[in-house]
Amino acid sequence: MNYRDMTLEELQKDLINEAQKGHPFFLAGAIYWLSMGILGFFLDGQNLALIYLLATGSIFPLAILLGTMQKINILSKNPLGVLGGIIGGIQAFYLPIWIVVYMKHYEWLPMVIGILGASHFLPYLWIYKSRAYLFFTIAMALVSFIFGYVLIDQAFLSLPFILMALYVGMVLALKMETKTFNNNTSLHI
Repeated sequence: MNYRDMTLEELQKDLINEAQKGHPFFLAGAIYWLSMGILGFFLDGQNLALIYLLATGSIFPLAILLGTMQKINILSKNPLGVLGGIIGGIQAFYLPIWIVVYMKHYEWLPMVIGILGASHFLPYLWIYKSRAYLFFTIAMALVSFIFGYVLIDQAFLSLPFILMALYVGMVLALKMETKTFNNNTSLHI
């Protein structure tokens, strides 16, 4: 595809269709949070926090696998897709923060992963023309703070399941937005 001749709006339309607004990432995130929640019944303390930290590295490859299984190209060469990849890569800079939190206050790790993870989703509301990204970013940050700090006893118990539910809700919202977008776009062609 010749992206050089496309307008910004055409690039957005192309990426929305090709990447399906990135919903495989949220499916992978839901699996991550569900897994962490289940592990919370069997492990506790610093060992569980270490698994939280290490398992974050599984989300990206799992999203690629899930996208491939659904025939969704989340590794688009579309310039806005490349921008989305750079934005997603910002999370690599969170790793040192997560490690320090793990070493000093491991009980804060679910909150910090939740809040910092939420922060990187905000730019996608523009890339994908999505209100769901705005709602999700705010909801994830608030829930992570409330259940990961204010109610810190719930950090390893309730927070992962609440975030899993938010992620599943986001998958559904993005699928609905994409379907609505495609229906509206086809009316204008």
